[in-house]
Amino acid sequence: MNEFLNPKSMVTPGVAGSVVMFLSNAVCFQFPEIAPRWAALGLSFLLALCVMVAAKQKLLPGAGFWVVNSLIIFSVAVGSAGVAAKAGSQTANGAAAAMNFLVLSAYAQDSGGHKPVAPATAAAQTAALQAQLDAAKARVAQQEAQLATAQQAAAAATAEAQKAQADRDALAALRAQEAQDKDKTAKNKQRFFKQW
Repeated sequence: MNEFLNPKSMVTPGVAGSVVMFLSNAVCFQFPEIAPRWAALGLSFLLALCVMVAAKQKLLPGAGFWVVNSLIIFSVAVGSAGVAAKAGSQTANGAAAAMNFLVLSAYAQDSGGHKPVAPATAAAQTAALQAQLDAAKARVAQQEAQLATAQQAAAAATAEAQKAQADRDALAALRAQEAQDKDKTAKNKQRFFKQW
């Protein structure tokens, strides 16, 4: 217990956690596809393995110490990274608030009494509105093309229907002519074979 609760042994997890935090941040910054938590966990186990190899422990107790030490190093690294991130965001928010308070000329205000709009925000809103307008124009063009195609199909169907109607009328006229001719033939036969 005396070996564990002394200043030297208490500094070791802090230093190891800091090393893991710095290394995992550097690795994940250069390789964004690697998740920071997995990089930190892997580096924690690697650093603890180096310590266990240097200590030349027996296999079973060494494996237990390796896992426990790795998790302690990982916890210290994650905790210090969380504290650093929180402190950094608070500092950034404080700096932004101070800049907004001190640099009032960065805001543009219209005469209509609306809230001031930062130039960067106005540019972003303009870009977003332009993108929406372009998307709407593309949709209108697509719908106009679909309408033109539908109108062509309707015109073709109308022409086909008119042709079918003309064919039907011609057929009806032909049948009527045939019926008339049949009637005439029948009347002529009756006149020709009339009894004298």
